[in-house]
Amino acid sequence: MAVYRFRVCLEENEDIYRDIDIRTVQTFEQFHNIIQDSFKFDNKHSAAFFVSDDYWRKGQEITLKKEDLPLDEDEIRKNVDPKKLMADVKIAKFIEQPHQRFVYVFDLAVQWTFLIEMIKIADESPKVTYPVCIKTFGTAPKQYKQINMAKEELSPDLAMAGLLNEPEVEEEEEEIYKTIDTGEEAVEEADIKSLEGEEGDTDVEDEHADEEDAGDFTFDEEEDH
Repeated sequence: MAVYRFRVCLEENEDIYRDIDIRTVQTFEQFHNIIQDSFKFDNKHSAAFFVSDDYWRKGQEITLKKEDLPLDEDEIRKNVDPKKLMADVKIAKFIEQPHQRFVYVFDLAVQWTFLIEMIKIADESPKVTYPVCIKTFGTAPKQYKQINMAKEELSPDLAMAGLLNEPEVEEEEEEIYKTIDTGEEAVEEADIKSLEGEEGDTDVEDEHADEEDAGDFTFDEEEDH
């Protein structure tokens, strides 16, 4: 039995990709599960495949969950084809050319988008359990990116997607203020005035001493002449 080999690239960085082999009779749900496993995502959100043309334009939608099958008003107005369920559709049903393309979208609130292209048709190996990731290139991005925004600023979809990492609130440490006793005795106002008076007397005595020294110096100069 034939095996399809698909290259699954991250849309925002095509240097990150996984090559996956899947049997022609296996379903899109099995394809979805191996993509989740190969990129180490948690497989907890809605997802959908879209049959694509050579320009990555989305066509027929193949969705993961039954509750996503009904068309909304906008899709009805645009005459969109009825959605199909991954578990019910085999891969071979939508292989129309040797390089068939699909667009895969996971977590509709965040829109993780992958571009898928068939790169080879090989023979099935009895020793391999399919589907299987046969090549990994590039480090897969973290599924949940931290957003530093207030919770009320996030849309309900983003908040439910688990993107908000609320910082832990630390309790404020209680500051204890202590009254420090210096042990110094208070200085009375009378003592202050007394000290000021003594300083004044000292200044007067210093002035007289300076005048006497100046007189002596002048006298000595006259004697020299």
